Amino acid sequence: MAVTSARSIVNLKEKGHFERENARINKYTLADELPAQLSELSIRTMSQPSYTIRTISPDEKDRVIKFLRRFFFRDEPMNLAVNLLETADSRCAELEEYAASTLEDGVSVAAVDENEDYVGVIINGIARREEADYTDKSEDCPNPKFRRILKVLGHLDREAKIWEKLPSCDTVLEIRIASTHSAWRGRGLMRVLCEESERLAHSIGASALRMDTTSAFSAAAAERLNYKRIYTVLYADLPYAPQPDPPHTEARVYIKEI
Repeated sequence: MAVTSARSIVNLKEKGHFERENARINKYTLADELPAQLSELSIRTMSQPSYTIRTISPDEKDRVIKFLRRFFFRDEPMNLAVNLLETADSRCAELEEYAASTLEDGVSVAAVDENEDYVGVIINGIARREEADYTDKSEDCPNPKFRRILKVLGHLDREAKIWEKLPSCDTVLEIRIASTHSAWRGRGLMRVLCEESERLAHSIGASALRMDTTSAFSAAAAERLNYKRIYTVLYADLPYAPQPDPPHTEARVYIKEI
């Protein structure tokens, strides 16, 4: 999935911590997805590893960034298209700052295994109608490669016009980055993390969620989760945009009213 609205990566606003008295911890096992017929046939299955869903504390920034460096930053199509991380040891401070910029909103969630290691994360943020700002913040970015990515994200933010499409909504929860450990993919983990994000959206009084997708895979995930597409642009139609390899030919904006 993708980073979403292009918030400034310099002079980020101080944000109060989200009160999480309603935060819920759920425990799941990967066997939850197995067909019911298995039990009817009395087929023996090996013990499956379990995971817990919980909110991410702002104090976990370093852990979150370390996870994203391993499982998201190097796979995201626009990052690849501009060769943002040139070597195995390369880092992009602007990307890392951007990725962590909404942790203080208190609405990001993680799946952790029995050793408390991350196996999946969703970085969420809170967008409010009265704070909408469509100025081009990419010019503030000193990294020319990441500046091109921010410019695309800013384009999505302006052209999607989500507040016009949500006239009675004043608060939206943005699903900004979603990533799972490669060994845990294809097991429904992202669906559970998105469901928890939707519950958190309810708890803060948001009446919609937003997801911007920059890859064919994240777009397919949004469709499976019943998000509604409200804007699409081909990378080829934006002269400044990175040009990812197919099938990642377009960026989209989705919303889901709740």
